Amino acid sequence: AKITKEDKPLDICLLVDESGSMGYSIMEDARNAAIAIKEALADNPMIDLWVYGHSADSSAAGQTEMIEYHSPSMQDRPMAMGGLHARCENRDGNAIITSALRVNAESENNGNKLMIVLSDGEPSADMYRGERALDHTAKAVKHVESRGWNIIQVGFGGISKHSMERMFTNYVHVEETSELGDKVSKIIRKVIKV
Repeated sequence: AKITKEDKPLDICLLVDESGSMGYSIMEDARNAAIAIKEALADNPMIDLWVYGHSADSSAAGQTEMIEYHSPSMQDRPMAMGGLHARCENRDGNAIITSALRVNAESENNGNKLMIVLSDGEPSADMYRGERALDHTAKAVKHVESRGWNIIQVGFGGISKHSMERMFTNYVHVEETSELGDKVSKIIRKVIKV
């Protein structure tokens, strides 16, 4: 009998907070991180990658806006991720659920799924702030994890450890972009057990 160990297919979704607080160098760090992750995974045929940005309340109160920057079927805008920028508010729970649903609808992979959420702080939008927003985001994370996803938050800027652990099972804070590769690769290996 010959046993061959093969990599399992993996769907990865990067979800980038595009709220106003992500302005200045924080958005630059998150954008560079997302682009670096995309480039690092580009040559692996076992990985499909989706990149979404999200904001809220820019066109109407109570609305969550999702922007697609990359997907396996999106071939017409290879440089779209350069357009990631700070916009308005952020309704994280809705964005997490929507991203998972979109990937599930497009993916042909029934195996491993990983979402990496790049954010600088707590969710904050119209009628979605404080304890209510933290609780909803935590419930959204648990719901998506119960559907077979692994979720990691990569926190930039002033996000507190307390907020991260309140919302996410798996999280890492990156203070310097030079730490990004090492910290993110370690937590990915831990979470998906590779």
